Amino acid sequence: MSPWKWTPERSQGIWRHGPAWTRPLVSAAPWVTLLLLLLMLYMVSGTFVTERGVLFDLPDSSGLDEGESASLVALVMPMPHETLVFFDDARYTMGDDSSSAAFGAHLEDRVAKSNRKTLLVLADRRVATGELMKIAAMARRSGVGSVLFAEKRAGKADE
Repeated sequence: MSPWKWTPERSQGIWRHGPAWTRPLVSAAPWVTLLLLLLMLYMVSGTFVTERGVLFDLPDSSGLDEGESASLVALVMPMPHETLVFFDDARYTMGDDSSSAAFGAHLEDRVAKSNRKTLLVLADRRVATGELMKIAAMARRSGVGSVLFAEKRAGKADE
């Protein structure tokens, strides 16, 4: 016994608080929380699935406004010994003269059929400037009115 004539009560935890009908609900709260957390993780898990694709790193640029829309889009990717151009679900090699001529002919055919005479070039930052100039010159010969080179958006995070 203490000198103050007071002895602490033995705590009964959460069981001694509230009406009797709330006691089972209070004891089930951690399990309900766990179930809600598992449900949330299950619902979000579908967004974490990675898609197969090609890593494509556009160069940064500043001071450009939104460009005009283009119906002709060429994707340019560097490979160890060649530069590939993807246009209308076809692959062309810039180092091969016959493939490059086929790209020019296909581009000329598409320009003749299109109302918009703008070519949008999506080029990886590792593509040599000379290759881009070849594509721009080929586009001019094909009748393209303007060639736009894409930029990386400042608001987008690198993935």
